[in-house]
Amino acid sequence: MILTRKEFLGLLNERIHYLDGAYGTEFFRSGFKGVIEILNIENKEMVYSLQKAYVEAGVDFLLTNTFSANRLKLETLKVNYDLRDINYNAVKIAKMAAANKNVYILGDISSTGHFIKPFGEISFNEAYDVFKEQSEILLNAGVDGFIIETISDLKELKAAILAIRDLDDDIPIIAHMTFNKNGVSVTGTSVEIFVTLLNDLDVDVIGTNCTLAPEELVPVFKKISEYSKKPVSVEPNAGKPRLQRDGSVIYKVSRERFAICMEDFIEMGSNIIGGCCGTSPDHIKFMIEFLGKVKSKKRNILLKEFVSSRTKIKSTEPFLIIGEKINASGKKNFQRKIREKNTEKIVELAITQEQEGAHVLDVNLGIEKLLESSHFTTVINELDKVSSLPLSLDIQQYEFMEEALKEYVGRPIINSSTCKTEQLDKAIYLLKRYGGILILLTMKDKIPKTAKERAEIAKNAIKYLEKNGINKERVFVDPLVLPIGAKKDPYVTIEAINILSRSGINTSIGLSNLSFGMPNREALNSAFLALCINEGLSAAILNTSERSTMNVIFGSLMLKGIEITEKKKFFENPIVNMILKKKETDLKREIEKLLEDYSPLQISQDILSKAMEYVGELYSKGEIHLPELILAAETVSPIFEFLNSLIEEKDNKQITTILLATVEGDVHDIGKKIVGTVLKSAGFNIIDLGKDVPANVILSAIKKYNPDILGLSAMMTTTIGKIKEVKDLLKNENIKIPIIAGGASMNGEIAKKFGVFYAKNASDALKLVKKLLKDIEKVIG
Repeated sequence: MILTRKEFLGLLNERIHYLDGAYGTEFFRSGFKGVIEILNIENKEMVYSLQKAYVEAGVDFLLTNTFSANRLKLETLKVNYDLRDINYNAVKIAKMAAANKNVYILGDISSTGHFIKPFGEISFNEAYDVFKEQSEILLNAGVDGFIIETISDLKELKAAILAIRDLDDDIPIIAHMTFNKNGVSVTGTSVEIFVTLLNDLDVDVIGTNCTLAPEELVPVFKKISEYSKKPVSVEPNAGKPRLQRDGSVIYKVSRERFAICMEDFIEMGSNIIGGCCGTSPDHIKFMIEFLGKVKSKKRNILLKEFVSSRTKIKSTEPFLIIGEKINASGKKNFQRKIREKNTEKIVELAITQEQEGAHVLDVNLGIEKLLESSHFTTVINELDKVSSLPLSLDIQQYEFMEEALKEYVGRPIINSSTCKTEQLDKAIYLLKRYGGILILLTMKDKIPKTAKERAEIAKNAIKYLEKNGINKERVFVDPLVLPIGAKKDPYVTIEAINILSRSGINTSIGLSNLSFGMPNREALNSAFLALCINEGLSAAILNTSERSTMNVIFGSLMLKGIEITEKKKFFENPIVNMILKKKETDLKREIEKLLEDYSPLQISQDILSKAMEYVGELYSKGEIHLPELILAAETVSPIFEFLNSLIEEKDNKQITTILLATVEGDVHDIGKKIVGTVLKSAGFNIIDLGKDVPANVILSAIKKYNPDILGLSAMMTTTIGKIKEVKDLLKNENIKIPIIAGGASMNGEIAKKFGVFYAKNASDALKLVKKLLKDIEKVIG
């Protein structure tokens, strides 16, 4: 059967639908320990039996056994079978299992296992190609829809969505991300940022899966339910893994407990529910029988609009302050730096404007005929790296705008479009494909002279946008501010704002145009802004360093009964602030000053490493996110190198060396890399052996480097036994070294049984390393 999007959504309107449960943990429970996708070639009966059990359990949607069956992941897992055979067979087996039943087949897509730039090595286009390649095979093999799941990087999710949608615009897509307990992904994206972007992107269902047990996932799903304007879905794990005496791993949430917990998701309006790691056909069968085939509950959906970057989200209400300073127009030196791809000035302006109170940053790279697409890619990625505010992309050439939107992570402002139909069509395409808010200029070829004409042209354009699926809440109309020095009447703009506001239309202005070429610009700008806000202005692109102008915003809104409370992130330790704000020059100057009173070793170990320890704690508490953590590490690394160069050889021997490795059979090393980043930035010497490292290679490395501590990571339930294998091998070799183990499958109980230490996250690892070093010192005396 072929399922169209309309039919799919019709099904969800009728009642709650059920997904299947876990594949990997079920195959492992049956004794299989390899890459489960190769079963589609080597043991089709095993896949068929599990899927048949899910069909008999009563599922509505059956996933293909293709979670890791993309080219990059299979290469990493060293699978030699043909990608096409693995995916094609998966669909064939699923169809056989679902034969003669009213069950639809969903092609299962997940991560490539690599971060996309700027935090990884692959490009957005490479990720897109990988997803498109796998999706095309699944589509041609006859899947009824797709589920993209267990994704932690919003940029990767966007690549997967675009790849599928470019193949077929009428196939259903369910899009999931996975989150920690605090509702933030490992890459720093919150549930709210994820959902508000996915509301724009061309998917049918928004949801979450994996990482958390049902009770832990409730607060995360509650936000999805609140923010999503589309149907919602959820697949929790069956708790945390627990090690058995025979070395196998089980998940502790029983089928009864799982079913009872899933009632919460029904109450929150879920349209589709299923299970992830640790759930079995028994869990799914009991859940379906317990919950029944009931209609989905109606949800109270938040109708506010937001703009966002990867890590920061801002409501468009009550007023958006858009910083104007990243604008190279008419600035030769700034333009030259951009052409040279020197982004220092841009990053500095981004940080400064945020401190001055901007909510959004307007980005205008100046004369675009001097630039290439790569300039826009570079700037977008650099601002992503520093965890910038949401961006307003002030880009004229269509191909550059699309390049920037493709790279951008979050929900941006597209600045701008005129009201000409040709330009509106391009804007509609971009808004639907990449998401965001549009600034609409009240003009076609010429600027209308009167306020009524400007308002009328904008209203007609908004009707056209709404007719094509873009609601007016996603549009900010710019009634155009013209220079007062050119004898232009500013009250035309003010009147246009009044007319548009009374029609419920958002408005935004480029404030500084007013005072171009005039003296006392700040006075003119602030007075004009007060008048505009009084008439209902919703946003302004302005100079955030003008204190009068900024004060006018808060004062004018207060007079209208709107109080703005801005919570600014500031840390008391000046060194921490310099590290987090990427103030390398200031930090170096501070360190040089400290060298007058302290030794390089004292500064390294007692000041800088403690500052980074605090940064690691901020990351663990969710107060900063991965981009900020990586930025902090990049900022302090050259300072540590500088200090190390000053440390005498006898003292250099005091620097602790930590050897890190992901154990054999496991190709997940994102978490280990984060731990390595935190430890390195705390001043330790890190040797990272990478992923899928056999025990004998770890042994050889210990003999070669003589590290003080060994850190091992195991993400998969099938590989945690390898930690014990390494521990036993070292014991047999009479090598005594503290071992710290971590990873999604590890926990304190398992670590204790293995005789190793357990660290839950990077901050835990750092604290544990310091404690172990103190213990070692005591033993040495």
